[in-house]
This record gives sequence, structure tokens and C-alpha cells, in this order.
Amino acid sequence: MASRTRSHTADSIPTFEDQNLLKEPEKEVCSFDNADIAALRASGAFPADAIIRPFDPEVRSDVSSNEWVCFLAYPFSIGLRYPFPAFISRFFELTGLSYAQTMPMVWRVLVTLDQIKSRHIPDLCIEDLPVAYRLRSHDNSRFLLFSTSKNPLILKAIKNEDKWQRKFFFVKRDSIPKGFDLPVKWLTSGRI
Repeated sequence: MASRTRSHTADSIPTFEDQNLLKEPEKEVCSFDNADIAALRASGAFPADAIIRPFDPEVRSDVSSNEWVCFLAYPFSIGLRYPFPAFISRFFELTGLSYAQTMPMVWRVLVTLDQIKSRHIPDLCIEDLPVAYRLRSHDNSRFLLFSTSKNPLILKAIKNEDKWQRKFFFVKRDSIPKGFDLPVKWLTSGRI
């Protein structure tokens, strides 16, 4: 599939550029619709003035945009709010990964480690993560954390949710804290 840029009038859809990283994009059409977006807004997962783009099944999660950032619904389903805790944000600063290319198991590991840090080990920092995990690419430029030991630090973190990659939405960068600091494009390789 050739790369294409979609540009529309100022009143409609912004410019998105396909990165063509999804192997089967037809299987990853967004299923996070306007009712889901309304529920997300009502949950307080984002600041009240955050602008969440209406549902559009034509836009894929691997598009790049200087105006909008793609979020997975998954982190919010496990209780996170934006802006994410400093420990979790630091992971994304160091790796340069997009939220949309980060598999659910990564979010579970990060949330668990953030809770361990806040309750038991205040000196724990994300730079310690390579002691127990390494970043690994998994299909379609998506990433997971691979345990460096036969006995993973966090058990039962590897299972993914059903169709998690189809549940995504876009937030206007200038409507959220540090929105312009978030990645524009997906990485095709990554390291901690």
C-alpha cells in the first residue's frame, strides 16, 4: 500500500500520514466509537479541556500527525489517567515509543512497577527496568517487554486483551499537557 496523506478542510479531519506499518490494516479498523469516547470523557481520564477527535473508522492507529496523538483505550481501562504518572511517562520519554504501539502487557508491567515504587521502593526508577526486562518488537512495529529471566518479575503480565489494537482514539496535542512532546511517528526498533 502506498503512503498517502489525507488533507481536508479546517472544519473537518486533519492531515494524517499513513506509515504503512500494519500488516493487515483491514483487521485493525477502529472500534472505539463516539459512545466510548463520551464514556472516556465522563470518566475524567483526561483534563476537562482535552479535545478528543470524533470516531473515524478510516484512520488507522499507525498514522502520524503533528496535530493529533493516538492513544490506546487499554491504559484507561486499568485505571490510568492522563497525564500518566512520572514513572510511566519516563518510560515513553526514554524509549520514544508511541502509546498506540505499546502492547497491554507493557502497560500492566509499568502500572505494577509504579505501584511498587510508590508503596515500597521509592528509589526505583525506569532506568532499572533493563535488569528485569528488555524491549522487544512484536508484529506491526508493536512492542512488549520480554523478561530477561525464566522467572518474570511480574507474573501474568503477558496476556493481551482481545482486540486491544482496535480500541484507539486521537487527542489534539495542544489540548493536553506536553502533547507536543509526544511521538509523532511509530518506531520500528526500540531500546530502553
